[in-house]
Amino acid sequence: MIITVLSFIVQCIEKELEPAMTSIYSDSPSPATFLLVDITKLNPYSLSPCHPSLHHLLYIVSGNGSLLLAGDHKGDPDKHQATSSIGETIYSLYAGSCYMLAPDLRWTVELSGESQLEGFVLAFDGIRLHGYEQPAGKTERGAFRFPYSGQVCHYEQPFIGEQIQALYDSRAGKPSFSLYAWQRDFLQLLDHIRRQVDANETHLNSPSLEEEPIERTIRYMKEAYSKELTRELLAEIAGMSPGYFSAAFRKKTGKSPMDMLAEIRIQHAKELLLSCTYPLRTIAQTVGFSTEFYFSSRFKQLTGFSPTQYAKRDRVRKMASSQLITAQLGRSGSRLASEKSEERIVGLFLEDYLTALGVKPVLQYSRAGYYQRYLSPYLENVDMLDVARIDFGKLQQAQPDRILLGFSNFASEGRYEQFAGIAPTVVFQDAHDNWRSMLTSLGQILDREREAKEVISRYEAKARDARTILSRKIGGGTVALLRLHFRHGLCLYGGFAGYASPVLYEDLSLTMPPLLREWHKNGIQPVTPITPDILEQLDADYLFLVVDDGQAVLLEELLASKLWNSLRAVRGNRVFQGSTDVWMTFGIIAHERKIEFALAALN
Repeated sequence: MIITVLSFIVQCIEKELEPAMTSIYSDSPSPATFLLVDITKLNPYSLSPCHPSLHHLLYIVSGNGSLLLAGDHKGDPDKHQATSSIGETIYSLYAGSCYMLAPDLRWTVELSGESQLEGFVLAFDGIRLHGYEQPAGKTERGAFRFPYSGQVCHYEQPFIGEQIQALYDSRAGKPSFSLYAWQRDFLQLLDHIRRQVDANETHLNSPSLEEEPIERTIRYMKEAYSKELTRELLAEIAGMSPGYFSAAFRKKTGKSPMDMLAEIRIQHAKELLLSCTYPLRTIAQTVGFSTEFYFSSRFKQLTGFSPTQYAKRDRVRKMASSQLITAQLGRSGSRLASEKSEERIVGLFLEDYLTALGVKPVLQYSRAGYYQRYLSPYLENVDMLDVARIDFGKLQQAQPDRILLGFSNFASEGRYEQFAGIAPTVVFQDAHDNWRSMLTSLGQILDREREAKEVISRYEAKARDARTILSRKIGGGTVALLRLHFRHGLCLYGGFAGYASPVLYEDLSLTMPPLLREWHKNGIQPVTPITPDILEQLDADYLFLVVDDGQAVLLEELLASKLWNSLRAVRGNRVFQGSTDVWMTFGIIAHERKIEFALAALN
């Protein structure tokens, strides 16, 4: 009976998750799967495996601590500051740490001082069925191991954290038929982890994961540069005292930890200065500097230019380069007019425009698991190119005739030359500022000017009809858009720029609440992280709420807060949740989806 039920579960999950299941056990000679047995929050009673014979997935949400692995460990202990004298190997735990732990591996989590370590422990089993292929054979259940044990390295933690939180939230109290959906969601998590492992190619028992403490802290700085980082925290991650850590860091890198952190932050600031028009205060806070003054001082110290001088200097240089290449591509467009349907295009974060023009790109944008899901019906079988670390070999294999980049930071740090070495490349400086102008420019480059005009005309008619309906329905009712940002927390969108505001307040002529009107009058930027006191002033009749991946806990806290429930829109049950991929992009198809969303919500 157990075998029959297990086989049925496997078949049900396989049908719903065939691609993921294939990738997990495609090399298995007989049916196999993984089943989630238990998921608990990390607490003083679950700091070691409750089910030693099962696999365990450990994920840290917040706090600091250590993971102790018992037994012999390969490598040179003298080179690993986190190897103890009793044969235990110690790994630092911090927000976003994720470890896959094999069955029968003895492990323990230790807290760091007074730190409140929060996280999840998932226990799961691997199962393989034997003998089913024999007509008279007896089906037997055997063990099946996940093909990896060790740290799961990933660029952006929210996606894994969001999946684990959802599994925990739905772990109990569900009708029996939801068991299959629960296991399906767990397998999706495992498949995401497997892809991260394949991408990073690091294993607990291989030299590549023998990550030295200094290298570990450098990686952490690169991932968490926007957070408040101190020498003491970095030393704790390295497993050293602050004084010894600083000396060891300088000996290995030639600079202090805080100097390297400043360099990392300044590099990200450069990209923001070239790709957006945020005020210096916002950019400084975004990359981790506490004040605009200190940011400007460090920027000039490291680059020789003030932030404003750097932005003006580099924009002029890159715009001239882009305009020249655009002109050359435009001239060649007429020559290739008869071949335009065969031209191979890569347009990173421009796939929306390309689709609207009838062009199917040969690769599509993604970033650490995120992609524009609303375009899936149009981009079936189009492989993704992760801009978090661009695989130029994959790009070259796609053999593009032209490469179009929607953000200038895609081409920063010397990558422009690599793009241009593969195919003629256009870098758009302000693709998000005016989508009509952007679509027209792409139409000229790709010899699809007629299609561009038709698409714009169709959109204007749709917006005009929606304006009429919404004006009749809500009159002067005020509308605001809030976003739970994966890095900046709660943000308010306003003004007449950005991804969403032009559609809401220009194309649909919706009314801003008084707070946004005052901000616009005073020149405050359209995207602003807000504090509870500012939220309290947001007296909007209707709220649109966008929640990024990984923000389930913050959303839960927000929805339960007294302040949130005191808002007029919340009291009137007039809050509508939208998806990040539609609202946080500037393509025309996404804008049409925004109009449809507003009509459905407000009508």
